[in-house]
Amino acid sequence: MSSLGADDENGSNVGNDLNNSQRHLESDRTECINNTGTNNKTEHASVVAAHYNHLEEKGIRERFKSPIFYLRNFNNWVKSVLIQEYVDRVRGNVYGKRLRVLDICCGKGGDLSKWQKACVNHVIFADIANISIQQCKSRFDEIRKCTFTAQFIAADCTKESIRDKYTDPSIRFDIVSCQFGLHYSFESLPQVRRMLKNATECLSPGGYFFGTIPNAYEIVSRAKKSPNGQFGNRIYNIKLLFDPKDGYPLFGAKYDFHLEGVVNCPEFLVNFDLFNKLAREYDLELVYKAGLGDFYKDHMEKYKQLLPKIMCFESYPAPPGKQLIGDESEYEHAKSFYESIDNKSQTVGTMSKCEWEVATVYMAFVFKKCKK
Repeated sequence: MSSLGADDENGSNVGNDLNNSQRHLESDRTECINNTGTNNKTEHASVVAAHYNHLEEKGIRERFKSPIFYLRNFNNWVKSVLIQEYVDRVRGNVYGKRLRVLDICCGKGGDLSKWQKACVNHVIFADIANISIQQCKSRFDEIRKCTFTAQFIAADCTKESIRDKYTDPSIRFDIVSCQFGLHYSFESLPQVRRMLKNATECLSPGGYFFGTIPNAYEIVSRAKKSPNGQFGNRIYNIKLLFDPKDGYPLFGAKYDFHLEGVVNCPEFLVNFDLFNKLAREYDLELVYKAGLGDFYKDHMEKYKQLLPKIMCFESYPAPPGKQLIGDESEYEHAKSFYESIDNKSQTVGTMSKCEWEVATVYMAFVFKKCKK
């Protein structure tokens, strides 16, 4: 899969650009807060909520036709690995240990089955989009012989205290998960702080906070190679909404992101070094971070049995009567490998170049709550 990855050459100039923006964090805090008007933040939150509320719920048959079918499945593999890996670490050798989870930015409940398979005992689901929360609850109600109890909260986790909404405010979580949503908090410093407080204030020492976010270094690296700060392919497009020549804002570094049939709204760059620095203020210790290309390499061997179950890769050449999800030109890597093997009755599991370019825009992170 490494041959499919986008350029890894983030280069010192990219790192310096982002780090220079971070250099004066303490002195810039007040300015960052004042420069982001309340009305603008409220407006953007409404845009995000409306976007996800209006996403059409598609059936399995429709998903099979999607040009990002294998990308979505690969993302599900990443989330499954994160959940299983760190649930196992928390559980350790204690058989029957009761585990409680907070799933922030849960959307329509795409990870419900993953929590079920991980044998957790209680999950609180929270999301800004009230219709998504309703759909999440409906999905939960349809689970046969569900092994965990749940609570559902519609709230903006970047602005509201969700602890006030817990049925039991004294609850302690073992796991907090935030998948493909934390970057919205980087609209402003107060929003990042609220998100971090929501994620950590009930997280037990020794518990884990993990998630997936767009990789700012990868986005900036690709944007710098484009004459107008815009790049993409047939299934995605990213356009910076600020001039990189003026530097990279600590917060509110907005860009437009379009992903075929899934995302079409503004997002914000997450300067990970800054995120890590802020996380330490909430007693979080970084234990792992990697782009999804490297995440795959790091976990492929241990969790390879999940790859065919989740259908992460398509077969090359295409089976008789079927077509590849992308153009033939997107499979040069697979074609080259296939031609090198002796047994031509075998097929190669792969992903189109376009899908892999999107996958490698993202990264995974894991923090551990420090013991005091």
